[in-house]
Amino acid sequence: GTSRFRIHLMDSKQLDTIASLSSDDGIAAVNISWQKEGKLNRTDFFKQYLQERIQQLAQSANEDLTGLAVFISGMASSSIGMLELPYAELPFSIKGEDMVYHKLSATKESPHDIYLLSGLASATDVMRGEEMQVIGLQNTIRTKKALVILPGTHSKHIRVEAGKVQDFSTFMTGEMFATTAKSTILSHSVRSAIIDQKRLFEAFKEGVDCVNQKGYLSALFKVRTRTLLSDKDKEQNFAFLSGVHLGEELRHLGKLDPTTELIICANSNLAFLYRMALHTLDIKLNSYVIPDKLSKLATAYGHLALAHHLRVD
Repeated sequence: GTSRFRIHLMDSKQLDTIASLSSDDGIAAVNISWQKEGKLNRTDFFKQYLQERIQQLAQSANEDLTGLAVFISGMASSSIGMLELPYAELPFSIKGEDMVYHKLSATKESPHDIYLLSGLASATDVMRGEEMQVIGLQNTIRTKKALVILPGTHSKHIRVEAGKVQDFSTFMTGEMFATTAKSTILSHSVRSAIIDQKRLFEAFKEGVDCVNQKGYLSALFKVRTRTLLSDKDKEQNFAFLSGVHLGEELRHLGKLDPTTELIICANSNLAFLYRMALHTLDIKLNSYVIPDKLSKLATAYGHLALAHHLRVD
């Protein structure tokens, strides 16, 4: 990712994680380090960084990982990543056969075949990484028509029909929530804290209902007026502001074909809020929440599915 690096050693037979590492050295940070050093070309610098992390993973797992294939998705194939690749196009099979990838063969310095995986583009939108989650969820997306919701800093709504991604949209939900809570006048009216959940949930639903009735920009200012005129505390307003943003992301879903199934891939706490927002908006589409373990490992499962498709052990 842009801000985070994650690596998993996977058991392809048991479909489970053997060991994992993560850090704040995402693509942006490694790219900056490469520009400062300037000795190696960009691809070799990233490969060197990757090899150091693989060695750490080997020590953590007490395993010799020499010769294992490495699959990399996300921002590694972007203009600031290891090597820029073109996006795959729509429609895109959720089995992975339409994936655009580039193989970097093993060398003495990097004794691993590296499969760099590209992202996905529509006529108006792009993603890098989330397509692997959808591939990892392919056995769960059994309906002929589904909307897969991947919450996050930039939430994705991915429309799948007949086993193919037909379209998708990005919503800057997480980023705008963080920005409004920290960097606007509203920052004086909100505070994150664990208090009585019933009060928080009620405030959250009020935020969802407000954005549905008043629109996003008007609903935002209600965070301030709730403090000035209604004596709402900062913790309630934080939940209200969260409701405003999830409500804004979801309120258009009432226009979907009623046969569409919503598939929510998120941790159980966040998925609960999404379903509460849907209920508050009176959106009656059937919804299914991906279990926590599958939600956490969906990307890794997507990599395993692609390795199987490419017949890579």
